[in-house]
Amino acid sequence: MRLAASLITISSIMLVCASVHALERFAGIEDGSDANLKAVCKDYMVNSYLKNDPELFFHLLPKSMVSRTERLEKKWYEGHLKRFGSEPLSKYDIFEMEDEFRDSFYKGHAIKSISIKYKAGIMKRYKGSSCSFEQFEDKRWYFAQKP
Repeated sequence: MRLAASLITISSIMLVCASVHALERFAGIEDGSDANLKAVCKDYMVNSYLKNDPELFFHLLPKSMVSRTERLEKKWYEGHLKRFGSEPLSKYDIFEMEDEFRDSFYKGHAIKSISIKYKAGIMKRYKGSSCSFEQFEDKRWYFAQKP
């Protein structure tokens, strides 16, 4: 009986700890340095997009997207299945990222974009895309365009 109670307590603590470490949705990131945005893009592509885990994606979305959450969640899984197939993936067959960002402005907001190429799963050819980040009035960086 004590063992069961201990296991339940430990499980509860683990769940609470896991939820504390979850990323806040629609929060963006503060550090807009090229090195950090490049690392965030790579982390997104490898640990979120490829592995079908939308947590980082929703963290990087601007608050204006809150009303579209349900639709975005549905499209996330449909899009992953269509692009990569149903098999779980852990690495890309091809993954290349440019060295330099392209800087621009849109409606007074700074934009930084970096081109990427990738291929994995059932894809027959590589796909070219980019990670684009936009700095909003709160000085945080959000996805301007997801790859």
